[in-house]
Amino acid sequence: MNIKFTEVLNELVSCFLLGDIAVLQRYKAEEGLPDDLATEFTTQKTGDEVVIKGVVIPLMDIENYPYTVIFRLSDDTPELLQEGNDLQVKQGGYILEVTSGEVMLFGWRVLEHFTDETIDKLKQYQHQYNRPKINLENGWYSVKILAGQTRQGECLEPTLEFVFTKIPSATPCAADIFTSYRIRSDEY
Repeated sequence: MNIKFTEVLNELVSCFLLGDIAVLQRYKAEEGLPDDLATEFTTQKTGDEVVIKGVVIPLMDIENYPYTVIFRLSDDTPELLQEGNDLQVKQGGYILEVTSGEVMLFGWRVLEHFTDETIDKLKQYQHQYNRPKINLENGWYSVKILAGQTRQGECLEPTLEFVFTKIPSATPCAADIFTSYRIRSDEY
């Protein structure tokens, strides 16, 4: 199964986050973290820890383009690796825990005031506007992220492709968690 979203914007902040919001909510409670996770993650070691522990995956250096976002659960060749497309970044080795049966791609701003009310609003927004999310069986996943440009109609468009592989249990995160996902695009 593969699911594609178009015209995905980054809220004018150069970061996307990928994860199960319920796992992040649980982690915040267990660690006694403040509502301002944005400051916490950028000034403390917890920003690295949430990635290493499979809580959330940040995608840094996201330009202000409309993106095509692809969630890939099948073994077929990722779109960015197919002929005629422009792969620019490939990073494997991430891990991600799923406990609510849903993974979403969301913006940085929700971390600035990460409360139950803010999370509820995010979920409503994601549902109402058909924003990037996928239903997944609970458990652990290995995640590979591809970034570049894919042919969408007559032109190449900035694209993020997430390849999920179910794994039996958590494994060490082997990704370079500081990878830049800046895409060079001639169209924008």
